[in-house]
Amino acid sequence: MAGHDHPKHAFTILREQRLILCRFRGYVTLADVKEATEALWAAPGYDPSFNGIVNLEGVTTRAGLDELQALIGFLRNRASSTGHWVVVFTEPKAATLGMLFKVAWPGPFRIEVVSTWEAACRFLKVDLPVFAPAAGA
Repeated sequence: MAGHDHPKHAFTILREQRLILCRFRGYVTLADVKEATEALWAAPGYDPSFNGIVNLEGVTTRAGLDELQALIGFLRNRASSTGHWVVVFTEPKAATLGMLFKVAWPGPFRIEVVSTWEAACRFLKVDLPVFAPAAGA
């Protein structure tokens, strides 16, 4: 199991489950998301075919459409994932940005925006107990 920990973000790669768990905390900018993504891509255990859950529960953010488009361009230019990704939001502003991202996202991976871990697990067709230890990480 490979991992990375930073005050604002952390990730764990579960190779056996072919799953990546990402967690953000506090106030998060789109630059923080880019930094976390670059760290994940550079991780020794990263596999672009793995599915992933991004946990943004309780995260606050503020971004304009220009920043959102820049993040989309950054991710699209790298085309570094082919798995399915689901993002868990609980804060209304962050969830709205997530929905705008989902609508504007041209691919190459599928993304879903949900408000609970249970919904995230349903989307990826995995059992909730697999995530229980990392859910509070």
